[in-house]
Amino acid sequence: MKKITSAIAIALLATSVAFNANADDKKIEYKSSNLNVGMYEAGYTNSMKLNMTLTKDKGVAATIKLMDADGSVLHEEVLGKKVESYKLCFDMNSVKAGKYYVEVKNGDRIITKEIVKSASNLSY
Repeated sequence: MKKITSAIAIALLATSVAFNANADDKKIEYKSSNLNVGMYEAGYTNSMKLNMTLTKDKGVAATIKLMDADGSVLHEEVLGKKVESYKLCFDMNSVKAGKYYVEVKNGDRIITKEIVKSASNLSY
């Protein structure tokens, strides 16, 4: 009985060590990326002008796309490797009501934000 208990304890310890090693790897991977996207409406409420701020890792290019619900790209920008922060403004007055998506790719990381435009306002 003592041998079985010892074997179970060793197996649990080995599993715990392996799990902790994998958890630590994921934490390091997450901390290694500085990608952050913020959105706010420019000027006044219901201006239909969506400002976006982006912070990214230096040394990695990034792509920003504004797409409609069908996946058609309405606007696309590529930021060079030297750029760490960027601001842009999407004027949503000229697009019809519906769902839109902002997709930011920076290396292996992708952030997608949904924007819903009604006749009178934006929500995101």
